[in-house]
Amino acid sequence: MTLPHNLQSQVKCITLRSQLAKMTSPIIIGVAGDSGSGKTTYSNGIRQLIGEDLVATIAMDGYHKEDREQRKISGRLPLDPDANHLDLLVGHLKDLKLGKTVEIPIYNHQTGKFDQAIPLESKPILIVEGLHALYPEFIPLLDFSIYVDPGNDVKWKWKWERDIIKRGHRAETLAEEMLKREAAYKRWLDFQKTDATVVIKVHESQLKNFDRFGLDSKIPENCQKIELIVEPALIPLPNVTLPIDLARVLEAKQPPFLLMAVPTTYWGRSVMRIHLDGVFSQETIGELESNIVSYTGIPIQDVIHDNLNFSEEKEDFNATQFAQLLITWRFLELVNYRLSQLQLS
Repeated sequence: MTLPHNLQSQVKCITLRSQLAKMTSPIIIGVAGDSGSGKTTYSNGIRQLIGEDLVATIAMDGYHKEDREQRKISGRLPLDPDANHLDLLVGHLKDLKLGKTVEIPIYNHQTGKFDQAIPLESKPILIVEGLHALYPEFIPLLDFSIYVDPGNDVKWKWKWERDIIKRGHRAETLAEEMLKREAAYKRWLDFQKTDATVVIKVHESQLKNFDRFGLDSKIPENCQKIELIVEPALIPLPNVTLPIDLARVLEAKQPPFLLMAVPTTYWGRSVMRIHLDGVFSQETIGELESNIVSYTGIPIQDVIHDNLNFSEEKEDFNATQFAQLLITWRFLELVNYRLSQLQLS
């Protein structure tokens, strides 16, 4: 059925932003994974396409019980849940759900010490990022959950680059800590993915494995293979077509890409496994991008470009950027469901 033109205009004006701005209790997203796993990279897609004025973020590092010097003495790792004030964060989330302002503790990764706590007001969307964001005590408070699960090859590379280059840690100390963390990760963090709405697995690109004699096209640097394990939405959003230019696919110089979707089970749940690798054209991604921007009510020129790299000049997207869009679309399906519940109540 086609709506009358005047009604179509009214519906278009009722954007997600305008509806979210009226909410009195936040939609809470938990993003868990090991240190240096890329949690912020994937939650940035939601932050930037919803609008940072409607999104607040809590970094769970501030809830560590010990600073860097104290950990050297005690020998405890932050991965140990008992080394964190998880009960304090539970209380903060409950207060934020009631619309209260809370004092968020801040950990400074440059100094290794705690900075002064800062006030945080409740916003329509609240993102909680940290090692234990999907622990059992948080699950009842979460509306959407993401677990970032890179392979060891990628995780070690990222953590090395971040902690040595950006944070100035000593290489010898970091290598010793990373080896110590392996058993701790399996013991205290890995199980959280069994409850996640979206699990993100990251590996080095595997496109070279699909050609016996070598690829003719160069794979871009920092190109990863992304596997999304996604729990289906209760109420999906309207269908979106991803156009693929067959003529371009058959060109000899077409950049390599892989896109595969497999319905399966994961820890007893029905899920869709989506495999992404290589380079995707702007035309292929454009319709999904446009639908997200139209639904949120944010003009494309207003979207921050630093991480998603949306721009008129950009021609292609890598698998990470494509995954950001897909995760955001899945989150919008949850938001659509929550808003429909509020309208019925």
